[in-house]
Amino acid sequence: MPHFFAGRLESGNVCEYFIIMHYFQSIGINEHDKVLFEMGVKEKEHEVYFLNQIKDSKLLPFFKMFGWEDETSFNDIDYSNIESVKDSTNYCRNK
Repeated sequence: MPHFFAGRLESGNVCEYFIIMHYFQSIGINEHDKVLFEMGVKEKEHEVYFLNQIKDSKLLPFFKMFGWEDETSFNDIDYSNIESVKDSTNYCRNK
């Protein structure tokens, strides 16, 4: 149970960093892009870690009612194909 809720929390945290990066960029501030990008990717790494810890659990179907699993992540980052900082401008635009 803790792994499920930790992963769900991390899934939602990913976009927080990309959204603030987009806000900064919209007013011409780009000096924090790299660190915000790295922090967002680190949150995605945490989400993937926790998902891997529970993916074979017999209880997973029960916890899916709380709205998080691999197919329903709260972000649009593909961890197997991470874009560069420069190319990450489309991440979390619809979140």
